[in-house]
Amino acid sequence: MNQRERILLIGLVAVFLIGGAQPAWRILLSPISNRQSTIENLRRAQEGKQDEELRIMAARRKLGQWKQQSLPPERLDAAALYENWLLELALNAKLQNVNIDRNPITKRKDTFALIGMTVTAKGTLSQLADFLFAYQRADLLQKIRTIDLRATGAEGDPVLDIIVVSDAVSVNDADHRDALFEEGRKEVVSKLMQDKTREQYAALTQKNLFARGYNGPPPKVVEKKPTPKEPEKPGIDVAEHVVLVGYVAKGESRDVVLYDRTKNRSTELREGEDFDVAGVKGKVLAIGPDFFTMQIDGEVWRLKLGQNLRQIEKVSETEAKPADPSTVSTR
Repeated sequence: MNQRERILLIGLVAVFLIGGAQPAWRILLSPISNRQSTIENLRRAQEGKQDEELRIMAARRKLGQWKQQSLPPERLDAAALYENWLLELALNAKLQNVNIDRNPITKRKDTFALIGMTVTAKGTLSQLADFLFAYQRADLLQKIRTIDLRATGAEGDPVLDIIVVSDAVSVNDADHRDALFEEGRKEVVSKLMQDKTREQYAALTQKNLFARGYNGPPPKVVEKKPTPKEPEKPGIDVAEHVVLVGYVAKGESRDVVLYDRTKNRSTELREGEDFDVAGVKGKVLAIGPDFFTMQIDGEVWRLKLGQNLRQIEKVSETEAKPADPSTVSTR
């Protein structure tokens, strides 16, 4: 082999190493790479199945818990047992003139049914609190839909006309039984009320908003607050006994409720509405989560939940709107 042939041979080898080595390596390594991808896909699929199995197990545990908390699956029997249990709670709380009406049973998706009851009774605020405390302690799938309270008087600790609407769930495939609770579960306390005592809720009844004079005079304020102008009236100052007691939801909006203890009368006000209550005239500007603002004689005032019309506070226009826009009613 002469010198020229050696040079040509070396050039061919170099071309092969530079241009043909990589495709050759790809051919050799491709099965290994594909196998690794297949293994990774299988691993991910296995992890997905394990996650799905965990979710199914959690759902089964939850369903098992719901079956234990459910009313019996026989609808009419469950309604009778639930009605008797509510009557027992009301009598134990010393409520008077107790009457319980069954609401129509509502079936949902062939899975469960809602069994509703309307409880009407008379009693004091403390007796109602005893009833609600015992109701919440029971480990049943139930909830109170509405409560309506009307005071029959305005002195001392007045008797209330009480209407409570309650719904309970009856799961279709719950265990059949002749009692409202599964055996051994009547004394089981709901998760919400564990480690809670009736004394912890005593503060809820210490301030009776339905009674005039029940709570003593309003607390004295260190800073002197200006009051809106109103004509002088002899005798009792009615505005001092008109209290902001709550709200009434109406669709996506809500009204504030002012309660006049002297007349046992409630007044509902909405945003933008002019009012004349106990000699105080103004216009509702905005309704917040625990207060509402009003305009009186061109100035902005705020009344908080539980305060009377003599305890209004003067605020700036920027403070007139609630801090959380989602809580403001819209019209």
